[in-house]
Amino acid sequence: MHEPIIDIETWNKAQDKLNGYTKVRDRKYDHELKGLVYCGECGNKATLRCREEKRKDGSVWRATYFICSKRNNYSGLCDCKQISANLIEEEVKQQVKNELEKINLTEDEIKQVYEEAKQQAKSKENILKTSLKNLKEELKQVEQNIEEIYQDKINRVIQIEDFKVIYEKIQKQRDKILKEIKQRENTLKQNNEQSPKIDLEKIKQIADEFLKMERPNKIILEQLIEKIEFDKEKNIKIKLTFENPAVANKQYN
Repeated sequence: MHEPIIDIETWNKAQDKLNGYTKVRDRKYDHELKGLVYCGECGNKATLRCREEKRKDGSVWRATYFICSKRNNYSGLCDCKQISANLIEEEVKQQVKNELEKINLTEDEIKQVYEEAKQQAKSKENILKTSLKNLKEELKQVEQNIEEIYQDKINRVIQIEDFKVIYEKIQKQRDKILKEIKQRENTLKQNNEQSPKIDLEKIKQIADEFLKMERPNKIILEQLIEKIEFDKEKNIKIKLTFENPAVANKQYN
């Protein structure tokens, strides 16, 4: 179209130099802690991000970090900024190590702790079952009332307008009871799932293995960690699947 400003050799050299600083586009990455990290400000799950840049010497600089998913996709405002994945990794290792050092119970003490935990779970289960039974009986009575007023309407004992008012009121009562039944059933299920199932010696073995590994795998991390949260000040809160059972039992009482 027009006379070139520079020759082709100079153009190629300039392109090679520019490409040396090219930022590799973001793509999906995996990380051992992915799915366990949450924003401590809004409660949303954190998104894993990775930035890469190719250096002049051919090496690749990489930074992996977690960011609140709400802030990441601009779906809403959240004050929580990104945090380095390395920072979370170090905190996880330290907390697992600290908790592991606290577990120094004899076999008899371990048995006693688990027995007490089972009794507590059983007691809570009985209370929930009794409450659930009462709610179902109440629901049965409400449904019977609905049937009765429906028959009254058919038999013209009450006017249609009165039927609508009464029916709407009883239906709201029925919906409320159904909601409470669902909540009790979910709580009962969670209570059964939280009953002691993991042997303490096994969890100690898993934790020891984790601390010896340079890069722990995701399976081990999911056995040790329930949830990780970070806030806008980059404070990290880790909820482990285990702790010193003697301390936990004392706090419960």
